[in-house]
Amino acid sequence: MTEITRRPATQGVLLSLVAATVGFIGITLAAAGAAAPAAVGVVVLAVGLFRASRRLVTLGATALFLGIVYAGVLGGVAELLLLGTLGAVVSWDAGEYAIGVGEQLGRDADTTRLTVVHSAATLLVGIAGTAVVYAVFLAVGGGQPVAALVLVLLGATALVAALRGNRDTGRQVRRGR
Repeated sequence: MTEITRRPATQGVLLSLVAATVGFIGITLAAAGAAAPAAVGVVVLAVGLFRASRRLVTLGATALFLGIVYAGVLGGVAELLLLGTLGAVVSWDAGEYAIGVGEQLGRDADTTRLTVVHSAATLLVGIAGTAVVYAVFLAVGGGQPVAALVLVLLGATALVAALRGNRDTGRQVRRGR
């Protein structure tokens, strides 16, 4: 019997890196000055995936998100900010999922279908959330970078909250005697 390699699933790593790259491109096109924090985010996320560190994956996605905030402050285009946000959230979720699947099934297990379905569901939820945020942005008089930034922050917060919703926090519940 062979030992399971408890590393992130390859398919999830690839999906996470592709999503992070899409986020980086969106951020860079929105405001070139925000490329530095976004690039740091992609690199830290990649290192987190390589080392199977949830903390580094989260830190990398957070740096990507800080790039989005900075691009919004610089007056970046709302559509590109939303694309960057969607990329950052999907990359974070796919990275976390890849680490979790790797811990349970190992790197060598065929997790393609499992990973694609999970990431597609995340992407669909993200697209729906992005559409709602964009519709509200247009309804309140598009063209206001501050309004776009606030809506991006609210949308991303709601999306991350929805994705984190029922995850086990690792705390043990103490039962009565």
